[in-house]
Amino acid sequence: MGHHSGSARERIIDAAERVVIEFGAGHLTFDAVALKAGLSRGGLLYHFPDKEALLKAMLDRLMERMKMRRAKKRAELAEGTEREIVAHVLSSLEKPEEVDKAARARTAAILASGAHDPGLLAPAKEEYRKLMDELTENGLRFERAAVIAIATDGLRLLELLSVSPFDKDERRRIVGELISLAKEEKKAP
Repeated sequence: MGHHSGSARERIIDAAERVVIEFGAGHLTFDAVALKAGLSRGGLLYHFPDKEALLKAMLDRLMERMKMRRAKKRAELAEGTEREIVAHVLSSLEKPEEVDKAARARTAAILASGAHDPGLLAPAKEEYRKLMDELTENGLRFERAAVIAIATDGLRLLELLSVSPFDKDERRRIVGELISLAKEEKKAP
């Protein structure tokens, strides 16, 4: 019955995301999630023994979504040293309208839980290290890849926190600059 328990797990993570989106990260309690998922507290505890386990599952899903978006972008791009980093820039920044209330709430929940329990973000740190390895495996210089990745994620974070000062045109120019930085590496002697 493995498949069924998988779907119950997914339903609980969906419910947790909905609680956070509707009420905010501070209201992510087992009772609220159980209610949303249509489960008893015991049913919830069967899948997630504690809040850390639930938050970790939410973080895993967030990272998985980002990886899938990047893979989809990569498939549309030509081979080259800059392919991975351009896929990262575009999949992170391509559609500002996708930085919707839901994306903001999910990120806020994870940042809040990370502040509360820094160990929770350890997998994200490992993922980021893996990302850096992937970005540079085709010969892109580490420093160049790191600067572009940091700028990309900084802009995305500003948007998720609703504090980005850039208008549409400025944003388009910034993304263009990040991509040309990625491609310039090839021209360097």
